[in-house]
Amino acid sequence: MSNKIVITCPIRGQIKVGKKTKGKLSPSEEFYRVEALKYIIKLGYPEKNILLEPIVKKFGNSGRNSFRSDFAVLNIEVSQVSRDDPEALLEHALILGEVKKDNAKSDYVKSTQVKPMLDFAPLESCVGIYWDNVEQRVFWQKSESGKRVTYEGALQFLPHCGDRIETKPFTYADLTPVDSLIDMFDRVEDILHQAAFDHSQRYEIILQLILSKIFDEHSFAGRQDKPVEIQDFGALGVSEGTVLTKMNKLLSRAVSFYEKHLPNKVSKKYPVKAETLTEITKIISPILITRSKRDVVQTFYMKFAKHLYKWDLAQYFTPTQVTDFIIDVLNPQFGEHVYDPACGSADFLVGAFHKLRQYNPGFADCIWGSDNSSNAVQVAVLNMLLNGDGKTNIHKVDSLETVNERLNKYDVVVCNPPFGTKIVEKRKSVLKLFDLGWEWTSIDGELDKSDILLDSQETGILFAELCVKQAKIDKGRIALIVPNGYLGNRSSKYKVFREWLLRHTRVAGIVGFPRFTFKSSGADVSASVIFLEKREAPLSSIDKLESYPVFVQLIENVGWEAGNKRASTIYKRDEVDGSLIFDEEGELIIDSDFASSLEKISASIASNEFDWLEQSSNYDGWAIDISEVLYDDDLTLDPKRYCEKYFSLKEEYLQKGHVMLGDLVDFIDERKDLDGNVQRLDPSKEYKYVELQRIGQGDYDYEAMKGWQLPSRAKHFALSGDIYFASIWSSVDKWCYIGDEAENIVVTNGCVRCRIKDGKEQLLIDFITFMCTEGWTSQLRALARGSDGLAEINVSDLKKVIIPLIDSKTARKNLGLFEESLKKGRVTLKNTVSEMIRNDEISIQYPKKRKSHMYLV
Repeated sequence: MSNKIVITCPIRGQIKVGKKTKGKLSPSEEFYRVEALKYIIKLGYPEKNILLEPIVKKFGNSGRNSFRSDFAVLNIEVSQVSRDDPEALLEHALILGEVKKDNAKSDYVKSTQVKPMLDFAPLESCVGIYWDNVEQRVFWQKSESGKRVTYEGALQFLPHCGDRIETKPFTYADLTPVDSLIDMFDRVEDILHQAAFDHSQRYEIILQLILSKIFDEHSFAGRQDKPVEIQDFGALGVSEGTVLTKMNKLLSRAVSFYEKHLPNKVSKKYPVKAETLTEITKIISPILITRSKRDVVQTFYMKFAKHLYKWDLAQYFTPTQVTDFIIDVLNPQFGEHVYDPACGSADFLVGAFHKLRQYNPGFADCIWGSDNSSNAVQVAVLNMLLNGDGKTNIHKVDSLETVNERLNKYDVVVCNPPFGTKIVEKRKSVLKLFDLGWEWTSIDGELDKSDILLDSQETGILFAELCVKQAKIDKGRIALIVPNGYLGNRSSKYKVFREWLLRHTRVAGIVGFPRFTFKSSGADVSASVIFLEKREAPLSSIDKLESYPVFVQLIENVGWEAGNKRASTIYKRDEVDGSLIFDEEGELIIDSDFASSLEKISASIASNEFDWLEQSSNYDGWAIDISEVLYDDDLTLDPKRYCEKYFSLKEEYLQKGHVMLGDLVDFIDERKDLDGNVQRLDPSKEYKYVELQRIGQGDYDYEAMKGWQLPSRAKHFALSGDIYFASIWSSVDKWCYIGDEAENIVVTNGCVRCRIKDGKEQLLIDFITFMCTEGWTSQLRALARGSDGLAEINVSDLKKVIIPLIDSKTARKNLGLFEESLKKGRVTLKNTVSEMIRNDEISIQYPKKRKSHMYLV
């Protein structure tokens, strides 16, 4: 893969850099130089006065040796000075800068490159800048007793253009978020390591520093023009003894404030020497932890908690891109209260807090969370603290047991509940609190709750009901992450669940995620998020359901590698050469569909129906009418079935000659003959067993096995003229035709068995041709029911599959040769059909093929 990146430099414009550039800078160094230039320009220094990679000194060997600066800012335009005259250039230098990609040799670079550059500069007002991934420092000189003395301080001391440098205490407004808290505190850990603290001691001290820093930031968030407590004490000339006293006082106050939320006791005194603490404050004083980006905080917290508390936090965290997207759709407003009854690490709550604190600094008072795990609550509280919540409303509570204590209370309820058939609630005292804790019976086609309490119910289903119960009456809104099985499985339990939702809420929209989206946190099932609006009163019958629009989206690109637990971020690249691309803010652009899906949701007609959705000026986003759900006997809510790709495909096929699969073939049950009689295996007889993985696209292979050796999944006794195709979501491109050589063939139960109806034999060529296309596999994937790669398509859904007819006589004649070969034996049509479609020999709509096996349709 390309190692180039595309960045926008304020001096050179858009540039692509590889491992090395002309100036011998790595891509990381080039990036940090661009960041430094942008910062300088914001302070009013003219772009025309900035020179890149100037020689600032020539010496030795007739001046052939040279000393370069990464950039220089002059007090005149660079066009007025010759690059070949370092002395003349230095006469006008206001800033000389040095950039490095990492902090590994920062002290060495400062002493051998930055400080000597200042010695070369004749202007006493000239300053030096050092910039890397951790530190951004400024250097200046003063004349004292006839000598030039060099001072060092935080970047915040760099003056605006035309001003002289001045050291003064930071205010809250001077502090800046950072791109990596890990890099920052790795440097702090190095300082502590050099001070002879072991691994566990270092992380305990880092916790003390974090608590002090967060407490300090909160203390001055409402007084942003006042100096904060933690300063670059060395630059301000504060004695080391005073530094230790000040920092211990601050730590004592911070621990007293936060200790009730901490899993372990924290000392109120630093065990470090004053000089070490002074060196550390130089690193942490300029930064703003509580306003750093969510993913920056989360990445740091996961590493930090793992080392300090031995917690593996992967099981707790929901990816920030997912939680932020869901919060953006829910669109909480000023004064609204947001609740997560199974908050885990509080990712949804952090997302809501980040979204609304820009309008309401006290929005943390409107954030509420519960979890019945002590560990989860501790993780959640510390997560909220790191993200800027100075006061937490997260508590250890059994939400199911206390469901009736918060009825109709919250404006927004959002939840990723614990789900799975093995995660169940068995307590009778809890089950009786929920409608879905009771058996439901059908009376004249209408479901009604009986007086029989269930022995158990899936916890995820109960949490879904809880979220609806605790949302405010009439337009309280809910977002639930649920496995697709909840939305599509045909068993009565899930149909009751869906009908209950439809009667108690209006479904604003459904968004499906690719398979493995949540694998990094241990969930290996396909899941969707369903957005609901609570009704003022539940419907007495599903027949009372009114017409309204529902947005439907399928996310394909989530922005990270969803197929493994590493979940590495995927960034956008230039389509020509694969270069990584940065945005105008100097950030890599995550390659995900969340932003575009959000735009499509706001542009759907559903946003006009649900006034809490963000609205666009047009309505070209995809939406269906809720009546589409009623047309399905099982009240399916699976987004695959209602996505734009599937609907557009059906519309295209229906406008041309076509036949429905149910009108074309007869389906034959497992272990039945053509008359419906049960067939049995002969243990001593030899069979040709066809596994799913041995089926191709028209052809198949087999393994010879005795009847007693056959696995239990050997279900179909094949006959000549049988057509088999995979009915499992992950394998729907597999099919085969059983030709004349069929004898003692047994096929796995992962397939559907069918035969062309009498009188429809001339359409066999249309059927087998279409099974070689993406149009076939797209329809089957859309109709699959279930939560993972084993999701199946049942016969009643298969009957709805549309088979377009081939209208070209020439194409039918050419394909007929393969049909005859297929009947006689085994032959593959796939490549031939694909080529004929590409050459327009067959008029079949050919949808864009999936980029990945994880995409749902």
